[in-house]
Amino acid sequence: MEDAHAEQAVEPVRPGLRQSLTLLARNRSFTRLYSAQLVSYMGDWFATVALVGMINDLTGSATLVTLVLVTQMLAIATCSPLGGHLADRFDRQRLMVTADVVRVFLAAGFLLVDDPGDVWLAYVLIAGIGALTAVFEPTSTAALPNLVDPQDLPIANALTSSAWGTMLAVGGALGGIVAATLGRDAAFIGDALSFGISALFLVGIRRRFSERRAGQHPG
Repeated sequence: MEDAHAEQAVEPVRPGLRQSLTLLARNRSFTRLYSAQLVSYMGDWFATVALVGMINDLTGSATLVTLVLVTQMLAIATCSPLGGHLADRFDRQRLMVTADVVRVFLAAGFLLVDDPGDVWLAYVLIAGIGALTAVFEPTSTAALPNLVDPQDLPIANALTSSAWGTMLAVGGALGGIVAATLGRDAAFIGDALSFGISALFLVGIRRRFSERRAGQHPG
């Protein structure tokens, strides 16, 4: 009976809304990281909705429309192992900020696609953004245990794990509204701005993204 009571005593509390809000209120480093993720995810779906519509209008090909998502997912899957390797070798904060800054310019490049002969450029840009996302995400995951206290890690993991799905719904809906009312260029500009805002959130984090190790840059 005593063992059973002991096991119950150490069982972690299931993350809930109250615990999540408390963590966000008292840990500015995590709040900045989480906000950076939300903003960049939302921008991604802004661009995806606009891209699908643009390529459909320019080519009329269902295959090329489907290739938008295939290219994005393939780039992420292919480059994810490299992203994990880089996260272990380099300054994580700088790595994430660099990925965001480069994605600003790649996302702005969608503004150059305006006729069927330019469609190839859209896929190059999609692949580039996907590859940098594959660097950003593992680095963010690796940094998380250093930005929150051990007892807060389950809550932080739950929040960051749900961010993608949340922004899929919110960002996709907003992207459709923006593209329909303000035009696709506005959605592409919004995507580029989202990466810039994400970088600003990350730059403001003062807590180290990794522990100091021999032969490794501090992050």
